[in-house]
Amino acid sequence: MVRALSRRAVVLSAVTQSRFVESTMLPDGWPAGAHLGKLRIVAETLDELLRDAIAREVAPGGVALVWRDGTLRHSGAYGVLARHGIPPDLRRPVSADSRYDLASLTKVLCTTTLAAQAVGLGEVSLEDRLPHSLAVGNYRPTLRDLLEHASGLAAHCEFFHEPWRLGVGARDELIAAVREVPLAAAPRTQAIYSDLGFILLGAWLESLGGTRLDELFVSRIARPLQLESEIGFVGLTPLPAHEVAATEVYDAALHGGERQHWYDLREKAGQRVACGLVHDDNALVMGGVAGHSGLFGTASGVLAIARAWLERRLPLLDEDRSSSVIAEFTRTSTVPGSTRRKGFDGPKADGSGATGLALSPRAYGHLGFTGVSVWIDPDARSIHVLLTNRVHPTRSDDRIGTLRREFHRRSAKL
Repeated sequence: MVRALSRRAVVLSAVTQSRFVESTMLPDGWPAGAHLGKLRIVAETLDELLRDAIAREVAPGGVALVWRDGTLRHSGAYGVLARHGIPPDLRRPVSADSRYDLASLTKVLCTTTLAAQAVGLGEVSLEDRLPHSLAVGNYRPTLRDLLEHASGLAAHCEFFHEPWRLGVGARDELIAAVREVPLAAAPRTQAIYSDLGFILLGAWLESLGGTRLDELFVSRIARPLQLESEIGFVGLTPLPAHEVAATEVYDAALHGGERQHWYDLREKAGQRVACGLVHDDNALVMGGVAGHSGLFGTASGVLAIARAWLERRLPLLDEDRSSSVIAEFTRTSTVPGSTRRKGFDGPKADGSGATGLALSPRAYGHLGFTGVSVWIDPDARSIHVLLTNRVHPTRSDDRIGTLRREFHRRSAKL
């Protein structure tokens, strides 16, 4: 199991628990004292950045981890789990073991990792096509197409809203509805980041594995990495409020008195605040277990799976197979203009993406709508994890983009 990070409370403008970890693996040519002094300064600027973001209410809190050259260079827990709609006694400080709704990090930590294992084990190939039972009309995209977001499938549909109005737990009905949505583009003509594609991919992996996605995640990823207590799907059984960062508050007063159409589904789940149940509406329709969203986890849990990719040691695969599969999965798509790998994304050449120009062109990672991200840079041998709940109290605040770029600019120096 990933060892719990030590905690030390520091009271500043927001509650902060942070730790600069002194590495014994120093770059050649650096006097130890001077180098460590420089790293401490960088770590302090990282703390300042995140404390300031919390003070400006970009998010109530968050956890940051930076891993480099086989050592944990920085760990920090900042702010509180919730500010709005939660009883005061549950507005607890964030800690290293706080759980976050990982949103679309599910796509890489679960679905892409399971697909890579299946390819490495010879259970499926990248050129195999979606089963007839999951075909979109008569169209059956390849595994490669789905992983590279090159299938032409639409980005998103509100299956909980008109005309479908599906309720909580209508998993089979939602998958059937996805299969009826017209293509948004011809296959492999452009990259369209598609939740729909990963919903179908999750269902495909279930048919290959003979069991549900949450069970596959446990048996093939979490258990081999000893992460069962760190990361996983919660389904429709909420995590305790004192353990998890709250996401959206469903209160019309936060939208100028106007009730939003997505409130109805959350009411069916019995929540006025999304806390401990998946925030993504379509994932909630699917019972909290889907190929595109549904994981909850700690920063340590995210880091452990990212390390399996960086260190080329995916569970169930030997070293040679793991290395070859990871090399293939982290290669940039051939689709014109795409930065996509297989499952993962890559940096934008103009620096407009979440990592700016801080990481190498070979870096790969992913974002999650709730305010979470993980990026892996094989050239720097580094991993950058930032978990926040920026959708608390509403999903309308988009300042996380600026925070992410500045976070990576600073964390890349550690």
